[in-house]
Amino acid sequence: MYTRETEDRSTSWPFLLVIVAIVIGFLLSLLPLRAAAHDHHPYHAEFYSQWLTRDGISCCNARDCEPIDDQYVRVRSGGLEVYVEGQWVSVSPEKIRPYEAPDMMSHLCHLGTIIFCFVFGGGA
Repeated sequence: MYTRETEDRSTSWPFLLVIVAIVIGFLLSLLPLRAAAHDHHPYHAEFYSQWLTRDGISCCNARDCEPIDDQYVRVRSGGLEVYVEGQWVSVSPEKIRPYEAPDMMSHLCHLGTIIFCFVFGGGA
């Protein structure tokens, strides 16, 4: 027998499925945000966030600083150079900062070949 109650239940299922799909979609959309929140370097909070340029401006955001292996750092007669983005890039003297490195390695804050600051391993 077909009643109004049967009709109400049959039309509520698609509505319920849409609501469930929206909730699941919303929860899945939060996953990249959570991953991005942990994407910054572990040294950022204690070290990189404190590093400033000569003008007192932060030379690091949450994603542009990292340790750099000594094989990618060289001192030439023209000054310091670092190997980034497949090329040797000059580091101007004002970009070399006198901070103590957290792990005795050199550290570089950069975006592509734009150098924001450089710290020698163990401090300068």
